[in-house]
Amino acid sequence: MSGVDGRAHAPTPGPVRPFHFPAVERTALANGLEVVVAETRRFPVVTLELVANAGGTAEEDATAGVATLTASLLESGAGERTADQIAETADDLGITLDSTTGWDVAQCGFTSLHARLEQGLELLADMVRRPTFPDAEVERLRVERLGTLAHRRTDPSALATEIFSRYTYAANTPFARALGGTSTTVSALAREQVAAFHAARYAPAGSALVGAGDVGLDELAALAERFFGDWKGESLPAAVPTVTPRSEQATVVVAHRPGAVQSEIRLGHVGVERGAPDYTHITVMNSILGGSFSSRLNMNLRERRGYTYGVSTLWTARRQRGAFYASTAVQTEVTAHAVEEILREIRGMREAEVSPGELRDARDYLAGVFPLTVETTTGVAARLSGLVTYGLPTDHYQGHRERILSVTADEVLQAARRRLHPERAVIVVAGDADQVRAPLEALGIGPVEVVDPAEVLD
Repeated sequence: MSGVDGRAHAPTPGPVRPFHFPAVERTALANGLEVVVAETRRFPVVTLELVANAGGTAEEDATAGVATLTASLLESGAGERTADQIAETADDLGITLDSTTGWDVAQCGFTSLHARLEQGLELLADMVRRPTFPDAEVERLRVERLGTLAHRRTDPSALATEIFSRYTYAANTPFARALGGTSTTVSALAREQVAAFHAARYAPAGSALVGAGDVGLDELAALAERFFGDWKGESLPAAVPTVTPRSEQATVVVAHRPGAVQSEIRLGHVGVERGAPDYTHITVMNSILGGSFSSRLNMNLRERRGYTYGVSTLWTARRQRGAFYASTAVQTEVTAHAVEEILREIRGMREAEVSPGELRDARDYLAGVFPLTVETTTGVAARLSGLVTYGLPTDHYQGHRERILSVTADEVLQAARRRLHPERAVIVVAGDADQVRAPLEALGIGPVEVVDPAEVLD
């Protein structure tokens, strides 16, 4: 087919359109609660998030999972309200409450019309400051969490990811286990541990209230003073966990799933902290390697070889060193070939500069997609939470796209050489060991360890 009808070639992308992230303003109440606002008046909508130093790194090993359980219980009773009354109030206000937990922080918030902001904030303050943790709700959510953990054991994707974490980090690093705890630790949790964790971690000093949308700094600071001004206390300092790899040698682990016709593959190693000075260079490098549909890995394993529906690479963002890993699922018979190709593409990133076309496409893609991620007040609030969590400069996102567009091929190459380490990769395959073990051993990466997932986890 000729290109006359316009379908033989992809259209040439236009220039990156101008975009400006809203100005970010900050202040703090006398009790230490920080207030961070990005005002946008396009719609009468506001998103608020209370960010507390109450993530998974704040847990003791013996009570792993308490951070997640605590955050999920904030909606289960607060002040004079029961769980049903909290839900009814949210329904009446037309808001959806959202409580989440990461490794670094826990967040609780909502999106509402500006007209409902005051009432929504009153409800949020009740939940964060005065949760009642009813015994029945603690037990209900604890059992629910155990069910989720059991289900993950039957999900090959979740299984591979969890075992990858276990073999990537040393046992004394929290990141070696699942964020929500293990069945052993969650089984032992009770209201006492939840209440103690909340008392130690949820406090004004060390927390932040972030707001995005139809609200200014003066208005939100005044509301924060009204609902949080008499809140007392200081959260324990942000936890700084020891982060070390489990091994400096390449490791191959097969999580045996007899009869599996597919293999879930995770391949990577300990990565970098979110505040790393070359994080922007890493972001562009990752887009070329496996972070976009036209990445080298996707073009190789999906388009050229037909091994998979998709393969991607990810750098997990944390205050301390997160993980870098490639993720895909392939047919059992091509498992070893896929591992070989992933390693080859990672090594290739370290050997030579990327082409001008690859660099241009990656920069334009990242710069072009950024505005789409902050079109809503929810997206802007998520970025503000990131500023608070990772200690990024207030104007970080004002210059984000310009930094992306200025990354050079040499900076990508140096980032790859500095940050990619295929010689110490952890390779986890959740699949049928009877079929994949010998081909994996033939690659000569190193000894292949076959494990029973039920024995490795918990």
